[in-house]
Amino acid sequence: SMTSIKSKNELTEKEHFNKMASSYDTNYGYSDSFTEYKLNKKTTSFVNLIKPYIKNKKNLKILEVGCGTGEYTMRIAKHFPKTKIIGLDISNNILKVARKKCKTQKNVSFTAQSAYKTKLKNDSVDVVYGFYALHHLDIKKFKQEALRILKPNGVVYFYEPNILNPVVFLIKSNKFLKSKVGDSPDEWAINPIGIKKEFTGFNKVDILMSEYVWPLKFIPSEVLILIDKTISPMNKIPVIKYLGGSVQIFFQKK
Repeated sequence: SMTSIKSKNELTEKEHFNKMASSYDTNYGYSDSFTEYKLNKKTTSFVNLIKPYIKNKKNLKILEVGCGTGEYTMRIAKHFPKTKIIGLDISNNILKVARKKCKTQKNVSFTAQSAYKTKLKNDSVDVVYGFYALHHLDIKKFKQEALRILKPNGVVYFYEPNILNPVVFLIKSNKFLKSKVGDSPDEWAINPIGIKKEFTGFNKVDILMSEYVWPLKFIPSEVLILIDKTISPMNKIPVIKYLGGSVQIFFQKK
């Protein structure tokens, strides 16, 4: 299915991310201030969306799929200090970086497992989320596991590249550009129009478009931040809103 990755070879993905572990943060520009601004903005967006679904609940458990080096895990753990957060990734090497990064967060643990076989108990998790992880997965296989581990009315949230965006489409369709941005060879993106059909067993809560500013290195961070704040309301405009570089998908288990 074109809404998910073209080929689902988990082994190749694992090798790719194991190799990339040491350069992962640099590769994705995690050290510059525009990226810092975006990481915080995305975290806040996620936190605000899920809050109404988890308030008044005791012994909360949240699973992050494809947690990478723990950038989002670290931020989200600070928002929910009393919640147990599990970061899952197939790459052991990347998790070494994540453990270091989150060593002061007492509510976080990491596990090297497949998103299709998490070893978590049935109906044990309140929220399953991921940032740029779903498009690496076979959605059907992952969805079965998500339905198994989520509590009744539990929620799923993903922040993903949007294949309807011309720049994303260009990168994902071109081997050379993929290698330049650090994508794995088979990587694709999410189609926000077709995604609802993939999530049978869930009710759609929301599908939101975002990211209308490309992080061009030659433009100073403060200028990019200003542009981003100015044109973010474009996600309300019909037709144009579908062209955002990213899509947020938010579903609730039936």
